[in-house]
Amino acid sequence: MKVLAAEMSDPTRHRRGKQYASDGSVLDIIIDEGVVTCEIQGSRSMPYVATVEVTRGSGMPLRRDITCTCSCPDDDNWDGHACKHVVATLYTLSNEFLIEPALLDVWRRQGADDNDPSSDFADPPDFDDTPTRGTRRHLSLVRDDEHDDEPPPAPPPHVVEDSLRPVLVLQPGTELPEIPVLERADLRPPKDRDLAAVLRDAMQHMRVDWD
Repeated sequence: MKVLAAEMSDPTRHRRGKQYASDGSVLDIIIDEGVVTCEIQGSRSMPYVATVEVTRGSGMPLRRDITCTCSCPDDDNWDGHACKHVVATLYTLSNEFLIEPALLDVWRRQGADDNDPSSDFADPPDFDDTPTRGTRRHLSLVRDDEHDDEPPPAPPPHVVEDSLRPVLVLQPGTELPEIPVLERADLRPPKDRDLAAVLRDAMQHMRVDWD
């Protein structure tokens, strides 16, 4: 299904739709016989509704076997490309098939009456929230189960107590002695010129940090 999504869309829509499928923008998916209905939260407050209808058959469908529609404005300007909401639907549908492969047979109506010509096309979804027979609201079940598989929260970091802290704390009534300002000492260099040069260089680059 993910390969099919890439074939049906251009790179920009494909990238955005893939992001929608992974960042929680897909609110619900209903897998019924012949049709998948998916709600995707887009830029507006009302979610977009994308549908993917499929002809009866077996296995993964080809591009010619499916018909996609969406309630977004981009649905009227496809230019042969599926919108990002349809791409998100196909990616989510692919993930559902990996979790429960039998949903593919439900979608492609395996076991439908071969003599019934009306079974080649799915009835349009009525968007009713009441699940009908054969309908799978599998996404919500998967999301609920995912919380059970989450690892337990990490324990708080271990704080190492400083054993010298009680000793170094200034006791009540104790005053620190005044430390006089140290004046720069003008030391006479040693007689050895090489040693004097080394000491002079060391004094110039010496740094004292008082914490």
